[in-house]
Amino acid sequence: MCPRGSRRHGNSTYCVPREIGGIKWKRPAEASKIMGLIFYGRRSTVSILDCYLKRNLAKNGGILDGVIFLQRTTDEDDLKFLDKLLDSEPDYTKWVIDMTEGGFASSYDLIQDDVVYIKMDDDIVYIEDSAIPSIVTTRAEHPEFFVVSSNVINQPLISWIHWNLGAVKAYLPELNKAYPAPQPGSKLNWRPSVLPSWQGGDDFQVSEWNPPDHQKHRWLPVKGHTDHILDRTPIVETEYDPFGPGWKKWQVAAQEHYSLFENIENNNLRQYRFGTWDFQLKRMGIQFICMMGKDINLAKPIAADDEHHFAVTMPEQTGRHAVADGGGVVAHFSFGAQAGDEQIEQTDVLDRYRIYAEENICRGPLLWDPILDNHKSP
Repeated sequence: MCPRGSRRHGNSTYCVPREIGGIKWKRPAEASKIMGLIFYGRRSTVSILDCYLKRNLAKNGGILDGVIFLQRTTDEDDLKFLDKLLDSEPDYTKWVIDMTEGGFASSYDLIQDDVVYIKMDDDIVYIEDSAIPSIVTTRAEHPEFFVVSSNVINQPLISWIHWNLGAVKAYLPELNKAYPAPQPGSKLNWRPSVLPSWQGGDDFQVSEWNPPDHQKHRWLPVKGHTDHILDRTPIVETEYDPFGPGWKKWQVAAQEHYSLFENIENNNLRQYRFGTWDFQLKRMGIQFICMMGKDINLAKPIAADDEHHFAVTMPEQTGRHAVADGGGVVAHFSFGAQAGDEQIEQTDVLDRYRIYAEENICRGPLLWDPILDNHKSP
């Protein structure tokens, strides 16, 4: 017997809450398991994601029966960290993927029909408690949907939605000052409320700005205005286009991440909420999605561009659309076009996600620390 307010989790011995993160969740009737599916490559971000994955395991009060890491790297240090991850949790497992074909099609070779898969990129760095239960419930209640995305920060089409919902706040990069690194023995404070106001001229063009000499920097809130407050910030360039500025511009990503920190601190994630958003055959991002295994197998042979295949090709062929569920927020760190020298890595965004996870999510120290690592973080 499970305690009141909980129920047996599928065929497992675990009792899980009937309501998680405010979501009275349901599992698809045909599902034997709910598994995370991580496209693994980088220890710098997965070390943060690890805390959220463990929090969402059924034995810890979540709904994941386990997590599969798809090994998609040959970097020796990242592979060592993957071994450390697997040793840290018995419900973690690994699939070794044939990467000689190119693309992502081979990542789905071992998919089982009766398993729900929560496919995640390895640079998901924040998962609201309601996110996984919400997308699983939407899939259970609406089997007519082919694929269900979560409410993803830094995903081009959803970035446009967040802007129009008023969830994105005014932030610009700090100018002409060295990065104020924490004093020895102290940690960065992730909360934007402790930041000073942005100081700069009215002629500042953020789209033309990059951090000088590869220097680390932070973004600051723009205060003292009551109207047109977003006009000079990167988000106004965002378009409802999967390959528009929301995909290309690292400055858009930085503003979105800082806005999320502000909304978390102010307990204001409701600003991101929407019901179900049908992308109407536009290319939806698949950074954090829920699919039944039988639908993944139905889609085979899967094209090298798995995102287009799942979000556009299969919805066109089956008449079952790709949608986003707005019930839980997750954060996607960066796209390839946003990454690299003098781009998103030169901000302190990842440090802030790491500190937030340490303070609020992790059950112990992170398994990887950039300060203690002897190599340059990827």
